Amino acid sequence: MILLYFAFRKVNIINLGKELILVSPWATVGLLGYLGLVMVLGAWRWSLLALEKVRFGDVMAFAKATYVGSFYSLFFPTAVAGDLLKWTSLTKKYPQVHKLRLAGTALIDRLVGFTAFFLEALLALIIGKSLGYQFPGYLLWLFVGINCGLVVFYCLAYLVNFPVILKKNKYLSKLLELAELLRSGNKKRLLSCLAISVIAEPAWMVWSYFIAKLFGIPLTLIQIFIFMPVIALILVLPISFAGFGAREQLFLYFFGQLGIPVEKILVMSTFSGVLGIISSLIGGLLLWL
Repeated sequence: MILLYFAFRKVNIINLGKELILVSPWATVGLLGYLGLVMVLGAWRWSLLALEKVRFGDVMAFAKATYVGSFYSLFFPTAVAGDLLKWTSLTKKYPQVHKLRLAGTALIDRLVGFTAFFLEALLALIIGKSLGYQFPGYLLWLFVGINCGLVVFYCLAYLVNFPVILKKNKYLSKLLELAELLRSGNKKRLLSCLAISVIAEPAWMVWSYFIAKLFGIPLTLIQIFIFMPVIALILVLPISFAGFGAREQLFLYFFGQLGIPVEKILVMSTFSGVLGIISSLIGGLLLWL
């Protein structure tokens, strides 16, 4: 609430609300549909990790679970909280798949997605700084450190035989089902998931470009690709519900340096948040189907 207050205190809330109301319903439906396609890409990646053979119906089932996860995330101060619960909606459809595998692959899927996102964020920072855009100095080193940590993780996943190690410990042996994902036979699968992430993450960022154009905001795709990875990763931190407040402040900080009026930045940010809530509420409806 404090972040929202400082973001909106200098703008006319009534005029901002009018601009949101004037948005075409078809534009809203189109943007939600596009976001749905991006979520299907993410569901495809998750299903490849969880199932031996993936069919179209499986991708749709995992997409439904992804929507359900976004609904759960509305009640937590971080968007990734839904990953801890979204797999539960799949247990009845896939009783043959161990629950630990469904839960574990949901987390590994998030890790694979973050791998592409952190790499893209690091590249965005480097390109942004070379073009003269302003970023906090610590962000570059933070993303360098995280990317180095991810490299270490994947090296260990490829070089260490986790199933053999876990079998020796009666407590850790329960994680054997999950460790099977890191065996040599699944390395191609992990690479396929990483390739999907490289496509899915930029596709998600294009969504913000469409919203900017909807309100006549002169943002280029390059500027979206430079700032959105950094904004999205900061929003993963547990600092706000549905991103409200934190998202507005981040939009103002990064896009404000481009000379875009404060009102335009806030209407873009608010509309993004509202669409995100509507999309999550769809997950709530699917939960009852």
